[in-house]
Amino acid sequence: MNIDKMIIQIEEATKTHLNHPFKIGILPNDGNIILGFPEAILDFDDLGFKIYTFDGLIKLTYIGDFYEINYSDISEIELGKYNFKEKYMKVILKDERFVAFNYSLKRNKYPYHAINVDRFFNKIESLSGTSNNVVDKVGD
Repeated sequence: MNIDKMIIQIEEATKTHLNHPFKIGILPNDGNIILGFPEAILDFDDLGFKIYTFDGLIKLTYIGDFYEINYSDISEIELGKYNFKEKYMKVILKDERFVAFNYSLKRNKYPYHAINVDRFFNKIESLSGTSNNVVDKVGD
């Protein structure tokens, strides 16, 4: 589904405007946070981020499910690749639960996608106190 349509569904259902949304895919994991592996939109601000999940395979529908993670609850971030090219991020919380998701820097027909992904990584980097750009560490 087109990312614009996903964002519109969320904004209409929540009656709010998303700040910096980008599309992710939840990876199957044992993190006890998000069950299954739905398509999702991640939106973030200065305090944390929300993951809005969608039901369906082809026609995605937002039914009101979202997961909120505060930056202060994060203990560790893992970046990597699987299948030789798919980039992922694993966010591990202080209580040892985690969420893992894949992402891409490019989405057709949504010019802000790469900008928002870069902003998110810069926000995560600023929390760690490192000076290297996290996106560069992941590679292309």
